[in-house]
Amino acid sequence: MLTATFRSMVAHKLRLLLTTASIALGVALLSGTLILTNTMGVAFDMLFGKIGSGTDAVVRAEAPYTQTDGVGTNRGPIDEAVLDQVRQVDGVRAAEGSVQGYALLTDTDGKAITTNGGAPTNGYSMPADEELRGDVELLSGHAPTNGREVAIDATSAEKHHIPLGSTIKVLFQGPTQEFTVVGTVGYGDGIKDLGGTTSAYFDPATAQQVLGTPGTFDRIDVSAVSGVSQAMLAQRLAQVLPEGTEAVTGAAVAKENADATKENFRIVGILFGIFAGIALFVGSFIIWNTFTMTVTQRSREIALLRAIGAKRRQVLGSLLLEAVLLGLFASAIGFAVGIGVAQALKWLMDAVGFALPFTSLQIEASQVVISLAVGVGVTVFSALVPARRATKVLPIEALRESTPGAEKPSVRRTVLGLAVVAGGAATLLDALYGDGSMKLFGVGLAAAMVGVIIALPAAVRPLASAIGTPLRLRGLPGELAKQNATRNPRRTSATAAALMIGLALVVSMGVFASSLKASFGDVLSDQVDADLYVVTSSAQAPGYSPSVLAAVQNTEGVDQVSANGWGMARFDGEDVGYSSIDPASAEEVLALGVTKGSLADLDDDSVMITQAAATAHGWQVGDTVKAEFVETGKHRLRIAAIYAGKGWISDDYVVSRAAQEALAGPQLVTGAFVTIVDGADRSEVQDAITAALADHPDAKVLDRAGFEKEASGFIDQLLTFMTVMLALAVMIALLGIVNTLALSVFERTRELGLLRAVGMTRAQVRAMVRWESAVISLIGAVSGAVLGIGIGLAMSQILKDEGIKSISIPVAQIAIYVAVAAVAGVLAALGPARSAAKVDVLRAVVAD
Repeated sequence: MLTATFRSMVAHKLRLLLTTASIALGVALLSGTLILTNTMGVAFDMLFGKIGSGTDAVVRAEAPYTQTDGVGTNRGPIDEAVLDQVRQVDGVRAAEGSVQGYALLTDTDGKAITTNGGAPTNGYSMPADEELRGDVELLSGHAPTNGREVAIDATSAEKHHIPLGSTIKVLFQGPTQEFTVVGTVGYGDGIKDLGGTTSAYFDPATAQQVLGTPGTFDRIDVSAVSGVSQAMLAQRLAQVLPEGTEAVTGAAVAKENADATKENFRIVGILFGIFAGIALFVGSFIIWNTFTMTVTQRSREIALLRAIGAKRRQVLGSLLLEAVLLGLFASAIGFAVGIGVAQALKWLMDAVGFALPFTSLQIEASQVVISLAVGVGVTVFSALVPARRATKVLPIEALRESTPGAEKPSVRRTVLGLAVVAGGAATLLDALYGDGSMKLFGVGLAAAMVGVIIALPAAVRPLASAIGTPLRLRGLPGELAKQNATRNPRRTSATAAALMIGLALVVSMGVFASSLKASFGDVLSDQVDADLYVVTSSAQAPGYSPSVLAAVQNTEGVDQVSANGWGMARFDGEDVGYSSIDPASAEEVLALGVTKGSLADLDDDSVMITQAAATAHGWQVGDTVKAEFVETGKHRLRIAAIYAGKGWISDDYVVSRAAQEALAGPQLVTGAFVTIVDGADRSEVQDAITAALADHPDAKVLDRAGFEKEASGFIDQLLTFMTVMLALAVMIALLGIVNTLALSVFERTRELGLLRAVGMTRAQVRAMVRWESAVISLIGAVSGAVLGIGIGLAMSQILKDEGIKSISIPVAQIAIYVAVAAVAGVLAALGPARSAAKVDVLRAVVAD
């Protein structure tokens, strides 16, 4: 049986090639994801370990609660007087205060050096003690020594042509200042930036002034004398520190920072892992179809084996062994390709600004084992049902012809499929209009999709009849193509289902993105009454300096400037985001829907909450809410107003801009709405504001059309990324069509010979196979489009409270997807069509 298994695999090279490709593509994305995520983890572990290599202990404020900003936990400042206490501790070799904060570099022309994907633009204090710098090293020039000097990361200097001695502006949360570039900084081993971030280094005294609050540090870095361990030093420091501060080892801090950064990048692995899962799921249909057709075609061969003594378990074992060998072979190829995928993804991350600090990929044995296990597992699982069916072949089948006839859809399968669809739909409705549970939504959506796949054979003939109606114009080849597509509904549905899933996900993303853009425009029309909008110069930037507001307000023709901010804090024991507004002008530009209280009462000690939050907690105007901020600790804020919370501003908690600065320190502005004086020309005022922002390259002014376009552009970028990744599943589905048609041509050799014998030309045979492929593709595309629209509408509904207020179906875009799928199906059939046309008429007619 082992020999028969190997001969069977080798004898059908095209089948082996196409099935291998469908498995290998999914495994390649999976293994590439595993390699990339492991590489990122190792890279950040090494990077933060190297940066902190000169620090044996860190003195910092105790965290009031866990709240991360992507690089460690946010903590309050510590008084600079603690530094003198630290330096007196036995075993301390050196200690220096450290501060870090927002600092946006500009080039020599005054243009902001922005990062991609929201990578930080940070400023740091550079320790005078070189050992405390760790692997933060000067690649050229010298360290800054006074309030007019700065050192910048080497990547920014090289990429933006900033030589030593240049004068550049640096933007802070406070006033913009000019500095002379006196050095460029690297991080050891040729690393010239911190993973796509920009960095500015100042002497400690200057850093305190421009990055933090004078008289405080973010932390104190300490190095030990020889013979004192990190743990021993941290223990000694802890004994003399004031309440509210702590001492931890340098190694622990490096690990915290690395873990926090890896957590931020975890979404990358999750996203690519999801796409790999989709690709493998789609590939499983091809494997199932291939083994089903193979068992049918080899029924005589299997019957002969049974007739000469092969037992059922030997037949089952032979086919499963074939699946195992196929899975191993394909997975091994997939892993090899996955190394290239990981490198390509790394290059892509580098190109968009998420540069990893090390170039070599980190490949481990566990990644190989997981990739092979998943690839083999999916292959064997997909082949199990056809293999079990093969054991039921009787020896008498050896006396019969193996060409299969037409079949009817299973009534039992159809009923089961419809029942699963009904159950999934009921679960979806409960999630959409009941408790809004995302888990329930996911279960219902998955069930509905599985039900559609199960019941799809029953829809093949009606769909093929409708889709194939125009083929009557193509004569006999068109009519036969339609009939061939409906001959075996189960096979056709399995082939079409792979394309249906891929296209359904693409269409659902298109519907969701279109609804998101429509909702943005509608909210802007209904709830924002502004003439102009001041936004960040880069869509991914966290905000811009508050000094921008004064520049805009002082521009001729401007009436009011109403700014918004955002932050994280703990309200009533829950870590949440909150918004900040200008109470004096907010209601002039925003439809907040205040139902109780007054915005005029929103002062430094109060908060506005949503009606939902008020209902959930039983709060009324005048009650107090417990609030805790990293920077200033615990507070009790009086409820000044209750608002709808379903418009442009929708956070459960809203404070005034003045309150945010008092409670959380100086913060960046996330956006501002501008109204102009009566009679002023909007375009002229916009030009005047643009001129006023010449010294503020972190912000720009847009009219409504530009504002909507920028928001839509960001959504379109996300949609393009999702579509490109899902295109892999569509590609695998097309391989399935090629595979199915190739096997179908092989099993219909006699039929094709008879058609040729009675006068059908080779051109007509090729056309027949191409149109058959088009029908199968359109069945998958049409059903995928309908399913995708349903998924997109459901996604929009479940997220209605997150800002999806309007529904939009991009009909033209979906029509293009369907048309492209049909054309791709025709192209996929070119090879099988040529094979069908080359069938030898005499051999086909006499074949038994």
